[in-house]
Amino acid sequence: MELYQLDKLMEETRQLAAKYRDATGQPLPVSHDLACYDAIRYLNLKTPDVPESGVDAIGMDELAGQKFQIKGRVHFSAVKGKQQRIGQVNIEGSWDICLLVILNEDYQTLEILAADKTAIREAIGNKKTNKRGAMTVSQFRAIAEIIWEPEEQDANVNLQDV
Repeated sequence: MELYQLDKLMEETRQLAAKYRDATGQPLPVSHDLACYDAIRYLNLKTPDVPESGVDAIGMDELAGQKFQIKGRVHFSAVKGKQQRIGQVNIEGSWDICLLVILNEDYQTLEILAADKTAIREAIGNKKTNKRGAMTVSQFRAIAEIIWEPEEQDANVNLQDV
């Protein structure tokens, strides 16, 4: 599929997901796909040629060899007082850096945060109650660094420091 067609399809997906939520009050489960698409596009990553456990993208150029697990979370402003969770982090996967892509109510990327595996492992801990790698967005923010925002021109500069 041509890049232009894929860009158009993803934009239509964003619009459909926002309309679906407006109509039903329920989110359409596309945030992970949009998060992966945006992280790959904005950070100049690529999808792995061979599927690997916990790896959604691979670095190119100066990030060559880095493996990324990507999580997405839509921030709905109407949801207040509730700790928003990110999807289960696959601690056993062969990734190096976990990216959290924050999307707004229109499923547009607001920011991308990055945390390395060691920091995530320490934050999750070895508690029996947390074997599944559960984290809240605020816990992730506490250990992560913002590496991309819409006004930034070159996101790769900050990513190398994670």
